[in-house]
Amino acid sequence: MDRLWKFYNETATKAVPRLDFVEHVTYLLFLKLDHERAQRPGRFAARPIASADTWPKLLLRSGEDLHRFLAQVMDDLGRQAPTDPRRATASVLFHDAQPWNVDRMSELSRLIAEEFDPYHWSSIPQDVLGTAYSQLLADCRQDFLTKRRAGQILTPPALLAVIARALAVAPEDRVIDPACGIGSSLIAAHRQMSRHGRYIDAATIAGADIDAQMCRFATMNVLLNLGRVFSAEPPVLRADSLQRKAVAISRADRDVLATVAICNPPFKSTDGVPDTTQRDDFWAQKADLPTNFLQHIAITLPQGARAAVFVPDGVLFGSGAAAAVRRNLLMNCDVHTLLRLPTGIFHGTNSKSNVLFFTKSAPKPTGEPATRTLWVYDARTGRHHTDTENPVSEDDFADFLDAFRIGKPDFEGRTESERFRRYTVAELLARPGAGLDLKANMSAALDDFGSPRDIALSIADHLDEAGRRFRSVADNLT
Repeated sequence: MDRLWKFYNETATKAVPRLDFVEHVTYLLFLKLDHERAQRPGRFAARPIASADTWPKLLLRSGEDLHRFLAQVMDDLGRQAPTDPRRATASVLFHDAQPWNVDRMSELSRLIAEEFDPYHWSSIPQDVLGTAYSQLLADCRQDFLTKRRAGQILTPPALLAVIARALAVAPEDRVIDPACGIGSSLIAAHRQMSRHGRYIDAATIAGADIDAQMCRFATMNVLLNLGRVFSAEPPVLRADSLQRKAVAISRADRDVLATVAICNPPFKSTDGVPDTTQRDDFWAQKADLPTNFLQHIAITLPQGARAAVFVPDGVLFGSGAAAAVRRNLLMNCDVHTLLRLPTGIFHGTNSKSNVLFFTKSAPKPTGEPATRTLWVYDARTGRHHTDTENPVSEDDFADFLDAFRIGKPDFEGRTESERFRRYTVAELLARPGAGLDLKANMSAALDDFGSPRDIALSIADHLDEAGRRFRSVADNLT
């Protein structure tokens, strides 16, 4: 993919935002691979998703003719075709797709002719092509900051791999992410399944995202990394997950209940508090985005399902809706582990983040809480990372995985250490608002708050959030 960035930087294409450039790379990759697979000899040939002559015609056009033709192809593939399930994935990938402005067609013609047509993309090993595409998205980390309006953020793949291992994801699981972004959590879960050396059904993972651009990135990311055929059911759907009273894997014929959920939801959004008035199953209304995703997952997962949900510090100590959700979570789920993450791992933000691990439980007739003991692991104190100069690795969480006691019944054998501390549910429920802003580190070292720039960004984020809340209060005043 270095060649593509070189093309981008050395031509007038650099006037196009990098994410828009990667979007067009995504479209062209799909069309070129679709064409190549249809050209295979004999029984190895795949029936194309696009019209059979799409790529040759694309190659021959230029200027306004290219713009018109590509717009027509995008419109055709982006329309849902209930009578042709083979095009379901393409409809997610090309939904609301638009070509660059007509004055950019000379660069697009060169991109097609010089960087795509001469190469046989389907001969590139799956792991190489998938990794290259994921890196292409990672190279846009700065550009993803412009999408903070909807709360998108890139989660380090190494951390997601650790979470998939801690959840003991297996081939018989059905894993969902209701706010999947570019699909990294689904890829991590599938790779963990593959460690068992068994066939992994295509229906084992599914994601959703409200943003059409994220859905196309996630779709292609999963297709390339996991070697899924373009005619299969889409791994990602464009949907507002908070509007549904179910956490399920949607299929053409039925919904498959999830057994595992991994989710790093938006921590903030300038779109305001989401409207969840139709969710009469929610424990609390008028909650912020991460609190709503936490309760959505906890309420809708079937009994026995496992979850790992990212939450900012505010969800652990906030009052009102956050406190109501925490108390209900402790009562209805076995909240067994809280991982406090290092600062600096999310590009361009100093968000203090945590991962809550829990298992959905049936309400006890005695009224006792489903949670018995919460173990808190501190991976934050004295540790600071950046995604470029000091990125987190799986090795950074080796001690956490050892302490977690993966797969042990009731996590037997857990022992307290300098970074791992035990809290009983009675202690938790006795805290004001059932607060989970808990310390685990026994050392005298102070928390690492990050660089001065990180601290300033954190303050700005908190001021933005406070302003949003005050505006919401003002809007409700008569």
